[in-house]
Amino acid sequence: MAINIECYASRPGGHARPPLRRYRLAERPGQRLAVHIRSLGASIRKAKGMRMNMHSVPEGRTRESGISLIETMIATVLIMVGLMAVLGLFAASMAHNQAHGDLASRATTYGQTKMEELLALQFADATTNTTVWPYTTTGTGNKGLCGNLAANATCGGLNPASPVADYVDYLDYQGTRVGATEVDANGQLRQFYIRQWLIQGTTTNLKTITVRTTARRTSGSVTAPFVVLVGFKSRPS
Repeated sequence: MAINIECYASRPGGHARPPLRRYRLAERPGQRLAVHIRSLGASIRKAKGMRMNMHSVPEGRTRESGISLIETMIATVLIMVGLMAVLGLFAASMAHNQAHGDLASRATTYGQTKMEELLALQFADATTNTTVWPYTTTGTGNKGLCGNLAANATCGGLNPASPVADYVDYLDYQGTRVGATEVDANGQLRQFYIRQWLIQGTTTNLKTITVRTTARRTSGSVTAPFVVLVGFKSRPS
């Protein structure tokens, strides 16, 4: 009597493969039986290894995935374009902050200084030179607050394109008075701000004082800032 032994390996999906090997074992003890048993164990282990390898490889994968050099270059160009736009916004923001932060703040301070100087004069003052500091009563520009102004009468002006003499002074960046045509060592005008004032008789006992301070320079294409302040001077009773 003989014993037939067949070894099978299953396919994915439950379908059986053809037998890997057939063994015919004699019905007798001895060395031949032991050899067949060892061969059968090796075949079984080999079949199990083949089955594990088959399941470790994903089905339907025919090529490797990845990013090509062209895709990388396109992504780099897009990032660079975005960064250039952001940098442009930063530059415009810095110029705007410099113009409307520092320059406008200085213009406000210098305008307030002039307003306090004018309000410190007597209501009917007509002899003080207000274009210099400290004030004097000699030389030109002895206008003060234009004396006794009638209602709706004015003196001075606020147009930077046509400043009115004796009602204008020029300042450098630090707020120091300089001459209208004074230049520095590089031949550039020292004036950085022009400060003008207008005095109007609201009534015979009240004057409106308007001071405009305009920056003569700015950064980039940003419009030079200016500040207008308004104050009132009344005749003491």
